[in-house]
Amino acid sequence: MTPDAWNFPSADERQRIDAVLETYTSSVSAGDSQRFESQLLDLKIPFSGVWSELPASANLVTIQDYAGFRKSIFESGKQFKQRFSNIRIEQVGSVAQVSLDYETALKDAAFDGKGWKVLHLLKVDGRWKIASEFFTRYPR
Repeated sequence: MTPDAWNFPSADERQRIDAVLETYTSSVSAGDSQRFESQLLDLKIPFSGVWSELPASANLVTIQDYAGFRKSIFESGKQFKQRFSNIRIEQVGSVAQVSLDYETALKDAAFDGKGWKVLHLLKVDGRWKIASEFFTRYPR
């Protein structure tokens, strides 16, 4: 393998990482928090929407907000849908990074929430798990 190919997943690893992304979107659309959470390394991962510059006082606690995401998506009583595009995956060994564009909307509405997210994944006991997620919205 040449150095310029080191960061690219094999077809098999790409398929496994794509399966994590499929479970992500389908569990959001189904409102299935348990299935969604089965893809996370744990419930206290860095998981946050970053809407502006972070203050100097930012620290890990300020960005560990999966609980807020869970409340707004899975506990809101609303049904959402989400889809991904422009997916880019880099992977070396048991570490992977996925960056992608996302679109989110209420289940029966047109996609209107658009943005970009970066996920870091770790391969634990043969399974890819999301270890962090940061996302932002594109300007409207």
